[in-house]
Amino acid sequence: MINVESSKIGQVALHRVGNKHNEEDFFISETPLETDEDLNELLNQYFLKPFVKVTEKYTFSSDLEEEENVLKNIAEQTFANEELFFENTEKIVKHLYDQSNHPHIKSGDLFVVYYDEMYLEGELTNAIGIFKSERKDSFLQIQEKETYLSLLVEEGINIKKLDKGCIILNTSEKGLVILTVDQNSYDADYWKKDFLNIDIIKDENYETKAYMDLCKSFAKDVIGNNETKKEEIDFVSQTVKFFEENEHIETEKFNDTIFEGVEELKDDFIDYKKAYESEYEVEIADAFDVSTPVLQREKKKIANNIKLDTGIQLKMNFNDPDSIHKFVEQGYDEVRGMHYYKIYYNKEV
Repeated sequence: MINVESSKIGQVALHRVGNKHNEEDFFISETPLETDEDLNELLNQYFLKPFVKVTEKYTFSSDLEEEENVLKNIAEQTFANEELFFENTEKIVKHLYDQSNHPHIKSGDLFVVYYDEMYLEGELTNAIGIFKSERKDSFLQIQEKETYLSLLVEEGINIKKLDKGCIILNTSEKGLVILTVDQNSYDADYWKKDFLNIDIIKDENYETKAYMDLCKSFAKDVIGNNETKKEEIDFVSQTVKFFEENEHIETEKFNDTIFEGVEELKDDFIDYKKAYESEYEVEIADAFDVSTPVLQREKKKIANNIKLDTGIQLKMNFNDPDSIHKFVEQGYDEVRGMHYYKIYYNKEV
């Protein structure tokens, strides 16, 4: 992850890019944006805050011919000669404009920033940031007259809501590393695939998320369809516990531990993994190190509620997955003709 506190802005270019499909033009500023220390601090808050928890790292796609990878060529040229930065921002605008050829793509203001200093996982490097602002928010401006105060409604950029952004880091070991954020899902291909042309780096962050996604999908599609919601949650919670207790994951050990005593379910999981990789065109490693930040982030996303048709909800605690076995029982009441959960506890807290 990047260290946003110590990132130092060098130059800033501000342009505007329209929607080519709708015959909107682009606007190129003739000079760099003039900034001072206070403005740089606000801009960094706007640009970099969304990247604080980003763990996925990308590299420029190797599937393209060298001359077709436009943004990669611009970045390499700029890092080789910083004096070309502002001139090259015009090329970035035109490249983005050429990809803005769908009616759903929004026009917006485009900030291109050269960072003299930025830390990625402790390594000091320089970087290029490309940030697109598409939405405008209304705000009230108070004006003081001689005898009264008045309100003026204006529109501007909300610095707490970055729409799209990427940071290209010039690292010494891995070469050009890209981080990206995108608040809109409907035009994801336009940003990642068409404009950036990037592939994800398959490190511990990627492998941890990929395996957690696999386990959550298996829990829902297989266990959830054949067992109760409790069993589905129990499987995911035991998966989380295994990841928390093992810094290095080997899938054979994972299978033997999680599916101990249920060989048939283990076979189902192995078959499901093959089908999952084929359907989603992913490759999940058989051994990898656990990324703690990714695990904690994914853990927060896991649904742990059991919703009942009687209007009652039960919430399980992933910090103590064994409690599902110890303190929750399931059964069927023949007299009422209803399923039930029995909960054990010492006192209300």
